[in-house]
Amino acid sequence: MSKLTNQGEHNVLEVYLKSQVRGDLYLGLYTDVAEPIEAAILADVAELPEGVNGYARIALADGDWTVTADLATHVQKTFLAAGGDWGQVYGYFVCDVITGDAGNLLFVEHFSDGPYNVLNGLSVLITPAIQAA
Repeated sequence: MSKLTNQGEHNVLEVYLKSQVRGDLYLGLYTDVAEPIEAAILADVAELPEGVNGYARIALADGDWTVTADLATHVQKTFLAAGGDWGQVYGYFVCDVITGDAGNLLFVEHFSDGPYNVLNGLSVLITPAIQAA
């Protein structure tokens, strides 16, 4: 079976993440204690309640990705709890729908220094990073 080379990994990230052909991508937060498994789908993720206490997924603009070798990073995004506490947040995900669970779950990352207990008025700052290795 063939494998991606370093240049191939770079090209895959460039084409996929910066391509307007694929549709929009969105960043969300999850409350699962364990990181979702590789076979997980969006419906499997315990997301914060959408539209409650200021929580909503954030759009990731195609032009805001930077790809260096096999690592793609996006500009930092801020989630702000407003109107009530969010409780324990364990990680973030990237999907292709702005709301609901009918889309595709593309990437997940469990916080290595979490969970974060997000109280009313506090923020969670995320710099999405995706490595093709």
